[in-house]
Amino acid sequence: MIFRKLLFMTFLLCVATSSILGQRQKNILLYSDAIYFSSGASKVAPKYTKELKKVVEAIKSHPEASAWIQAHTDSLGGYLANEALSERRSNAVLAILKKEGVAEDKLKIDSHGEYVPVQSNGTAAGRAKNRRVTIQVVRPYVPRSKDENKCIVRGTVTNAQTGDPLSATIFIATRNGEKDSVETNEEGIYEYTRYTNTTVEITAYSKGYFFVTKKSATIPKKTVELDFKLEPAIIGGKMALNDLYFYGGTPILLPESEKALVGVVDFMQFNADLRIEIGGHINKPNQAPVPTSSKSFQLSENRARVVYEYLIEKGIAKERLSFKGYGNAEMLFPRASNPVEEQTNRRVELKVVE
Repeated sequence: MIFRKLLFMTFLLCVATSSILGQRQKNILLYSDAIYFSSGASKVAPKYTKELKKVVEAIKSHPEASAWIQAHTDSLGGYLANEALSERRSNAVLAILKKEGVAEDKLKIDSHGEYVPVQSNGTAAGRAKNRRVTIQVVRPYVPRSKDENKCIVRGTVTNAQTGDPLSATIFIATRNGEKDSVETNEEGIYEYTRYTNTTVEITAYSKGYFFVTKKSATIPKKTVELDFKLEPAIIGGKMALNDLYFYGGTPILLPESEKALVGVVDFMQFNADLRIEIGGHINKPNQAPVPTSSKSFQLSENRARVVYEYLIEKGIAKERLSFKGYGNAEMLFPRASNPVEEQTNRRVELKVVE
């Protein structure tokens, strides 16, 4: 029985891998996300309503877009029961998308049971990650026969301290939601080709380094040079989240802060052995440190807390995170005299603690 189960698991893994490779070769990824389930449950939790609406929007954004729904379980229980459970989970997601007006012929489902885990089933945290349904929205890739509109974005990724080339993954996102990625070669060089005139957001990730994000226009018949210098994520190292914005005087994030937080999630996943502190800071130049009981100090703490809770919600282990308010005790410009310096003081930053 065990041998037969192993053979079946190997077969499913091969099929899943083959399907994924085929999808990457023939389609462009428009949207990707995962939703998670309680042990033994197949009902979609209300908190995932927003994610599923994004799936619907992505499908409706292109006439040829479709969604690939893949359901999984942890290893608790028998494998036949887990196959049935994963099928119920995929059908639950399918039913919601159909109710939102997505045609069934645009939805493909696969139920893998317990056979494609993303983490070890030996821990409760690992099993929680394996109880999932992943949803990928794609559209057909149409190769172009002519290169007259080709734009090349290229550059190098190096250690900011030593100048040495880094092995890195470059993520590219466009304004209409398309995503792509490329890898650097052994000399730290990457190259990305684009055939349309648009703005792309490019982020460089390398294990053991803080990430950097830059924006660039892709102009037909042009080559854009875009280099990245990454700071080592050593103990005590800090990184300010420059694109994190709050409503004035509150810990409530503005919608445009989502991209910065997604970058932090990816950074934590790239560096699974790091523990970080999230620090909140305010701008009170030419003043003594505010009391910890003051509203200003509490604001710095609450802004750090918001980022902390977001990362936990997105699956980063609570044990890897802590948060702290600093008030105005660690301003980068204690005598700030212009809006740029004041905004630099008013920040949330990551600090590696282990």
